[in-house]
Amino acid sequence: MTSKASQSESAKSLFEMAAGTSFAPADEPFEQARLVARQWCLSYNKLTDTRQRHTMLTTQLKCPGSVQIESTFQIEYALNCSIGKGSFINHNATFLDVCPIKLGNQVLIGPNCIISSAVGRTQIEPAHYPPQEAGLPVSIGHRVWIGANSIICAGVTIGDNAVIGAGSVVTSDIPANAVAFGVPASVQRKITQNTQ
Repeated sequence: MTSKASQSESAKSLFEMAAGTSFAPADEPFEQARLVARQWCLSYNKLTDTRQRHTMLTTQLKCPGSVQIESTFQIEYALNCSIGKGSFINHNATFLDVCPIKLGNQVLIGPNCIISSAVGRTQIEPAHYPPQEAGLPVSIGHRVWIGANSIICAGVTIGDNAVIGAGSVVTSDIPANAVAFGVPASVQRKITQNTQ
């Protein structure tokens, strides 16, 4: 049985990780948290009933009931993610939530997208984790549309109403009301609202 002191130390370690402090991903608190998240993902991805899915999203990720996430969804820790109301995440999304990943309301994420708050990781398999790792938060504004096969990197902020073209790698901030795409993604034009 785990002692209260051990649980407190684990919680402290996970809190410090989320704050951007360097940590050793192979250490027990992090391995245990990833195991719990993998089990949650496995259970979630097997479900077909919409109500059961909503229950799992609202209890684990604290999502509003209007959030939809398609299979197969993978999230590394399932501790540092905030998703706004009306957001839709399409098939095969991967979130590496070392630090907070915040999605605004009505965010649309295409298939096969990766959002990573882990800095400098080159391998996604636990056996190849670096001895030390750190993260930076990712913030995505309201009504953002992210095209299929895009990667959003650690430390990036994307402003409201932005559109990220399919296959982009976003390594730096994208302002509100902009269309950006490419590797690395850059702003191609501004979006002007039609008031009629």
